Amino acid sequence: MTRTQRFTAQQIIDAIPSTGGIMALVAQKLGCDRVTIWRYAKRYSTVRLALEQADEAATDMAEAKALLLINSGYWPTIKYRLSTKGKNRGYTTRTEHTGPSGEAIPVDVDIHGDALDRLAQLYNAQEDALAAEKLASGADPAPR
Repeated sequence: MTRTQRFTAQQIIDAIPSTGGIMALVAQKLGCDRVTIWRYAKRYSTVRLALEQADEAATDMAEAKALLLINSGYWPTIKYRLSTKGKNRGYTTRTEHTGPSGEAIPVDVDIHGDALDRLAQLYNAQEDALAAEKLASGADPAPR
């Protein structure tokens, strides 16, 4: 049974401006479910393109607002801009993975008792599996 369409593709497109391409807002304007808009976008390339263009326009608007904040000297926005768009100029957040003087960070792992025995069992099982695989393929398993 074929479903009759409640909207034309053009009606969907006409509802997109000022929504930022957010399907839930388009649906709200039309009084339907977001999935309906998603289906139209899947079915009609013109709807999909209109949604993408509205999304891009919203991003452009957000960038323009961010530029206003940068021009006014708002430090968090300046820092965000430099850490994202200024990466190629070296404005990144560095995380040190060395000790205070550049030396390796000592890591002391204390494995004892049952944990050490279990680790040895896992290692031996892996070695046995590899040897069996080599034997099955016709290769000589290497001695341990």
